[in-house]
Amino acid sequence: MPFPGKKNILLIAVWLTLTHPPAMAVSSQSRFEPAPSMPNPAASSGTANLGNPVDAHWHARANQAISGLKHRVANGIPFQLNERMARLDRLEHLPGGNDIELTEKFRRLLEAYRIELDYAKNIEAYRDLLRIGNDERLVEFLRVGSLALYYQTLDEHEAGIWDKRRGLWLKLSSEDNEAISQGLRIAKKIEPPQLMVLPLFGPDKPGMSSRSATSNSTSPPAIESTDEISAALVGKENLFASVREFAANLKGTYPWPLPGMTGVDDKNLLDQLTDSQRIATIDGMTLLFTLQDKLLDAQAGISKFKGPVYQPTGQASEREVLRIGDFTLIAGGRYLIYSPETARLIELARQPENGLLDLAGDFARQDSTVLARVAIDPSSGQTLQLLVQVPNLAERIDQGGPVGYLILVLAGLAYSVSAYRFIKLTLIGKRIQRQLQSDVRHLDNPLGRILSRLEQSAMTDEEALYLVIDDALASEQAQLDHALTFLKLIAAVAPMLGLLGTVTGMIETFQTITLHGSGDPKLMSSGISEALVTTVEGLVTAIPLLLLHSLLSSKSQSLGAVLEAHAAVALAQRLDARTPVGQRPAGLSR
Repeated sequence: MPFPGKKNILLIAVWLTLTHPPAMAVSSQSRFEPAPSMPNPAASSGTANLGNPVDAHWHARANQAISGLKHRVANGIPFQLNERMARLDRLEHLPGGNDIELTEKFRRLLEAYRIELDYAKNIEAYRDLLRIGNDERLVEFLRVGSLALYYQTLDEHEAGIWDKRRGLWLKLSSEDNEAISQGLRIAKKIEPPQLMVLPLFGPDKPGMSSRSATSNSTSPPAIESTDEISAALVGKENLFASVREFAANLKGTYPWPLPGMTGVDDKNLLDQLTDSQRIATIDGMTLLFTLQDKLLDAQAGISKFKGPVYQPTGQASEREVLRIGDFTLIAGGRYLIYSPETARLIELARQPENGLLDLAGDFARQDSTVLARVAIDPSSGQTLQLLVQVPNLAERIDQGGPVGYLILVLAGLAYSVSAYRFIKLTLIGKRIQRQLQSDVRHLDNPLGRILSRLEQSAMTDEEALYLVIDDALASEQAQLDHALTFLKLIAAVAPMLGLLGTVTGMIETFQTITLHGSGDPKLMSSGISEALVTTVEGLVTAIPLLLLHSLLSSKSQSLGAVLEAHAAVALAQRLDARTPVGQRPAGLSR
């Protein structure tokens, strides 16, 4: 009798694995068996059918997972229900009578899971019919992963959110309606990705997350060992290859362990599923489906968990973390990011504006039945990480270089002088008004000094008095126009300095291109930033100074006109009072 081939030994090993599945409490190592090398066998192979207990076992497991997925779709947010349910219906009716059909069924089942996982990671805007009772309208839908579904009428006057706990639509306020409008623009890529402030139901209480039929189900009974099992396993290499490929994609797409999930066992499961030297058992497939259900639950809910959070200083502290689907992580009212390289939660060194932080803190305290607004990151953390790289005001000013600092010094000096002169002219105007209401000459205002000088003059000649008044007016007008020429000069010089910074920045950019080429735009960003920042600083300095110069000049001229008018009246009275009325020549009248 010839020595049995290696393929027969492999088939016997796989048969023993499938017919004796370990209990769920056994370590994950026992859910996979080593797969020896598989040279060309001499053993015969045949076509299996559902009469084979091995195929029936795998077929039952596939149908069980399909039923659980259909239950999840039917009880989740109702987006594209017809398309998703039709996909699962077709999958449920696929035959599994031979190895090729069974492999195709598992491949398409894993593909259906992948599609549902992809839905949970992105946002989408689309038009469809909204049916509420007998009312049917065409509206815009905004889907935020599998977390929330909103609608907005085409005229943008009404918006609502799907309440998955009660299975009905709730109308939103006008303020929330504006947030939905912004979310739709971001989903349509009309606006760049940014934090979206949306109304959501509060965090789930522990133990309230949904569980799928797969995670609740019990394992099928172990199949009876027969002589036909070894022949039934032939041809399932493609099935195991599909499982390994799916597990590898799942492992590469998501960071393991995931925040808020017991990720050590999950990571070990994926490591073993992707091992080409191992073959998945029925229990291994059950755990894979359970893992995907856990992942879908986490993506579709808002939950809390406790874990170590690393602050910007590098120190870790145990904190309560709020996970909002696959989009946002919050702890203590501050936003976090998850680092896949270190598998750590890290607090952002630079946080969004205070208003968004207040919303985050308030949302964490809400109940799961209450709608509250919170900022989420539609890019699943990428936008938040870019916040750290966006320069603040001090860093932006520093990009302007020496020319930029010179412009800012001149701008600060000019603005200070403008504020001083505005206050000074306002006080002078009030003192002039007080002088007009008093018969006593006060020397703290220009009008009082002019009138006092006229009264103290002993000259009686008309021309001489005109010269006295003219000299006094010129002196006071010069005081009123003090520093206005300086402001006009700065307003003219600032744009020229901005142009100088533009030229020096472009020179630096071209030097960088000459040395390093144009392959990396970041190398050129320094020079371009200097060119643009100095241009902006020059314009920001010049434009307000021109307006301030015009305002101060107008105020100075109006005060000068008041001085001229009252000085002319005082001069006329002085000239009129020189000659007594009875001694005036005939024909002269007042």
